[in-house]
Amino acid sequence: MKTLFLSVFDGLFSTCAKKNSATIKNNIFLTATNTITGRTLIIEEDNYSIWVSMLSPDNERIDFEGYLCAVANPKSLNTELLNNTKNKKEVPLPASLANQYSYIKNLKKENIEISWQCEQVNILINNSVYLIMDMYTKESFSKGLAKDSIYGKVLER
Repeated sequence: MKTLFLSVFDGLFSTCAKKNSATIKNNIFLTATNTITGRTLIIEEDNYSIWVSMLSPDNERIDFEGYLCAVANPKSLNTELLNNTKNKKEVPLPASLANQYSYIKNLKKENIEISWQCEQVNILINNSVYLIMDMYTKESFSKGLAKDSIYGKVLER
């Protein structure tokens, strides 16, 4: 039943149409549930980034999050004007935390793959691991980060 609900939720909210424009923007929104552990994750695109949220075992709240990548080039944005908010998801990734893997232009949900492991989940983009979420330590390791920060830890492979 939970999987059916998440599928309906995904279908309803994965696409948003701009009213003032002739173009339709397809924001990335994916959900996946591990059939063995029952853990659910949500991949969601916001204005500047794509975040992955791991739900708690009871699926009532977000257990921890991981930064997947940017959908706007962090090195071309002025983040100083936007740093008045405490929520890291509402502002672009600061250029000081960006590397060559941070920004992925024209990313589509077909390019994203989810691979569940025993105590972790790997998120791949175009067959390359971009994010590892460790469910035991509740830490995320991102290929799109230049250094450890509130966005997560650097994925070193």
